[in-house]
Amino acid sequence: MISKEGVHHLLNQLETKTADELESQLLDFKQWNKRSRDDNIKMMIKMAVCMANGGGGSVIFGVVDNVKGRANAILGVPKDVDTSILQRRVHERTDPHLTPQFEDIFVEEGTTRLLLMNVFPSSPPYTTTDGSATIRQGKECIPLTGTLRRQMMSTSSEMDFTAEVVQEDWKELFSHSAMERVREIMSRERVDETLLSLSDEDLLRSIGALKDRYLTKGSLLLVGKPEAISKFIPQHKWSYRKMISDTDYSQRDDGVHAIPVALYELERYIAVDNPMVTVEAGLVHPEFSTYPTIALREALLNAFGHRDYRMMGTIMLKQYKDKLILTNPGEFVGGITPQNILHHPPVARNNHLMDLLDRLKLVNRSNLGVSRIFRSLLIEGKEPPVYREIGSNIELTFISSPLNKNFKNIVNHMSQENLHVDVDHLLVLQYLIRHEEIDTTIAAEVAQRSLEQARELLSKMQNEFHLLEAVGRGKGRYFTLSRNAYEILKGDLEYERQQSLDKEAVKIRVLSILKTGRSLTNKEVRQLTGMNRKQVHRMIQELKTNGVQVIGKGAGTKYIYKS
Repeated sequence: MISKEGVHHLLNQLETKTADELESQLLDFKQWNKRSRDDNIKMMIKMAVCMANGGGGSVIFGVVDNVKGRANAILGVPKDVDTSILQRRVHERTDPHLTPQFEDIFVEEGTTRLLLMNVFPSSPPYTTTDGSATIRQGKECIPLTGTLRRQMMSTSSEMDFTAEVVQEDWKELFSHSAMERVREIMSRERVDETLLSLSDEDLLRSIGALKDRYLTKGSLLLVGKPEAISKFIPQHKWSYRKMISDTDYSQRDDGVHAIPVALYELERYIAVDNPMVTVEAGLVHPEFSTYPTIALREALLNAFGHRDYRMMGTIMLKQYKDKLILTNPGEFVGGITPQNILHHPPVARNNHLMDLLDRLKLVNRSNLGVSRIFRSLLIEGKEPPVYREIGSNIELTFISSPLNKNFKNIVNHMSQENLHVDVDHLLVLQYLIRHEEIDTTIAAEVAQRSLEQARELLSKMQNEFHLLEAVGRGKGRYFTLSRNAYEILKGDLEYERQQSLDKEAVKIRVLSILKTGRSLTNKEVRQLTGMNRKQVHRMIQELKTNGVQVIGKGAGTKYIYKS
């Protein structure tokens, strides 16, 4: 991507060269159409798709192509053009969504204002919402034909940013403190002692982090000095905020440390306000934190491992009194969505980095990370995590919820009976604690399974686990907790429904369903949340600021989401 300083340097060359002569694979100039703002927006959308498919690039708006002399070539763009509107239009009319960065470039000629649009590469192919697409080749945007799309997919592995080699002596870039953190994690994960006994250099070579005498960008993210990371991967940054409200915070920290060091710092901050609960169980008194360590570590490593390192941005962790929100730059890739993330086959944007993390036993490449996050929360009777895609960022929310001792008892009971309880079963049980009944459609949505898989899941929980009882037949059939399950759980049932399912958790759940494009009635929201009619009405009024709208009247009233 070109910087503002780089743009000014190019503009000076317009005295002796035309803008067309200065264009390249990564750069284009476009004249602003004074008569039609819609035409300008269409041009921006087309160029954003073209550049994204070609590996990213920059477009400077307000410059004429084929004339010499700054005064003649620089016409500028109107001063009243709102870049936030332009960014939103590009985002809305591209698929997958693109969110380019716009910057003002101020000059003396023309209107005195140019626009710089930087389009960061990610995971092509991209199209406009009507299905058309071009790709940058040299100085031209050519149609993205089927053959070109096939070639693009076959060479996608070669576009891994983290696999690029850093052409400097690795010892000058190497951080001993980061390597120490790596070894601590490896030891904790019980890695083979043979691997741990290797020297730093041999260990890096054995996992593919050191090529000849050079680190890759992925290995630099693991064992690099902060100043080296800032130089070669300036996009890498992490931030922590302890929030007082949605707009104010009492504590902050920012860093560009290697991933293992960043992980240590962020976990240290969370631990200060992550209360422990001790459960008496005979001679053993196990302790349980509000946010399980496994869930936090997996979430943080996923954020660092899957973020888009070609985009500017920060991995942001905000710690509120009642929740944690973790955000990382980059959209979901490979067909993953918040609605299928639990069971989707593993897809990695940064294959080389994820391979390094896997070989060091920091992560697992078999898509177990998300399941571990869900399971570590659910097994303690806590709220499941909530994933959302917001613009070009992925957001993960942990709701602060208390340990449900009786829920753990039923999980332990199933284990003693040699009945394996997986995440799907836990999700159904958690739902029933809060809503008392569940049908096949809701079970499919809750467990992220097909209707057929949901039927099999409920049947197994009824006939083999004896945790559920069926009520009714046909389309009206639903399930409740069995007498056996209820006897174990009933001590906390009322408390869980009235206290544990806090208002914020309910709002997040309803909003996430509406954002899938589905509409809900007051009755459906009551079934989902256990609220009464008036409580649902008040909640929807509060959610209007988040884009929720009410359509229809009387019995036909529905709630929808519009961005």
